[in-house]
Amino acid sequence: LLYHEFGEFWQTFFASLDVPVKVSATTNKRILDRGAAAAVDESCLPLKLYLGHAESLLDQCTHLFVPRVASYYRQYYLCAKFAGLPDIVKNAFRLPAGRLISPDIDSGRPASRLDAIRLVAGAVGRSLPAGLAAFRRALAARRRRLPAAAAGPKVAVIGHSYIIRDNFFTGEIFAVLAERGVAAVTPDDMPGSELYAAARRFAAEIYWQLSAKLAGAAFLFARRPDIAGIILVSSFGCGLDSLMNEYLEHRVLRESGKPYLILNRDEHTGQAGIATRVEAFWDLVERRKRR
Repeated sequence: LLYHEFGEFWQTFFASLDVPVKVSATTNKRILDRGAAAAVDESCLPLKLYLGHAESLLDQCTHLFVPRVASYYRQYYLCAKFAGLPDIVKNAFRLPAGRLISPDIDSGRPASRLDAIRLVAGAVGRSLPAGLAAFRRALAARRRRLPAAAAGPKVAVIGHSYIIRDNFFTGEIFAVLAERGVAAVTPDDMPGSELYAAARRFAAEIYWQLSAKLAGAAFLFARRPDIAGIILVSSFGCGLDSLMNEYLEHRVLRESGKPYLILNRDEHTGQAGIATRVEAFWDLVERRKRR
């Protein structure tokens, strides 16, 4: 679920240990359908999708890398599904424990980093010193540059990275905006430190880490004069998002005075319907600008 944030980091880590890595294919309808069949009905859409990606790799890999992530930013915790992923994958496909590599990631526990490196390195037959060297190389490679500011009108597209960076879910949104010469700006285009700093004003009411990240992004984008409108994208079945959408609409989006659109995706949402709503949204933005 955090592949779009840390996937390259872990690929570099395993490559440094001379361990070949197989990444699942780009999301498609078959992957989603297979994941939905393996999940319980109450699962959120991203979890169903995750199971579909995991299932697609079972016949191609000796191990599945499924971290157990409790927190990677201090003072916040992730939704329980992140910590429960190894157990969910194991039970969904009846896998022996040895098929999974599942380090515990918890920023609130200082020793968790060393324990995670030891566990992952040992699972692929490498020593702790080799694992530490691979970790340092991966960390150095992860230093990334933020994209340069785009010219012209801009729309902020806000959502979790596993939604807005998955073309299957949001490709139509970005395509419609691009056709109209509109630059889409996302939370990933801003330093994480700024997002969480802005989220502190909501700290008394927001406990979950990724919800805080969305709140910080919404707050900052709502106050940027170069942002013409805001699109908030979430997934069906996410209990946290169902609360956050209402919270952000009443506490941030309405107060901003900017046009906004809330899109809630599920496995049955058609691409044409999404495109039509985004087109109508941009027409509204342009009418506002002509006033």
